[in-house]
Amino acid sequence: MRSEPTEIAVFDFDGTLYSRDSLLDFCRYYYQKKPLRLWRIALQISALVGWKCGRLNTSEFKHRFLTFLGNDSKHEVGRMAENFWSLPRAFNYKVVESLRRCQATHCFTVVASASPDLFILPACNILGVDEVVGTELTFINGRYSLEKNCRGDEKLRRIKVRFPSTPIREAYSDNLDDLRLLQIAGKGFVVKKGVVVPVSASDGAHKR
Repeated sequence: MRSEPTEIAVFDFDGTLYSRDSLLDFCRYYYQKKPLRLWRIALQISALVGWKCGRLNTSEFKHRFLTFLGNDSKHEVGRMAENFWSLPRAFNYKVVESLRRCQATHCFTVVASASPDLFILPACNILGVDEVVGTELTFINGRYSLEKNCRGDEKLRRIKVRFPSTPIREAYSDNLDDLRLLQIAGKGFVVKKGVVVPVSASDGAHKR
């Protein structure tokens, strides 16, 4: 059983540590390396239209969007992710500075993200993050699917399950779905266009 740290700092990934959408960027990279799959873009566009029109929820949309992976093994997807993150990528240096400061004080760092954990794990390893809590990617009958989307209430639930009695010293996110997480942290920060802004009373914050 894993021991529980004395305190944690929680970072969202897309739009926070990483300034772009990692799923879209990884998809583009995949197509560059495997161009014979470009026909699958039509399936992704159909899923996008269904999501925008409200016919698909976010989890269903992501499930269908993953068609670009084909039936590649998790080992192959992991290898592609390693190669993807080995190239220069658009990290948000202000948030990375905050991560480095937390690491310098030996605070246990956690990335909690709606992105599939398999996709972002190499990036988190490069950054020296202690643990990743992401949306779990499963491979069944030759197809990929996502478990419950790790955002908002589900993200907070996953953190509490993993760290039931550990105080959250700091938390960072660009997504208002994570507001409750930012509120319960000792210090919560909203990331707006690369700028790190403390959560204030105007955000409805209630620290404890």
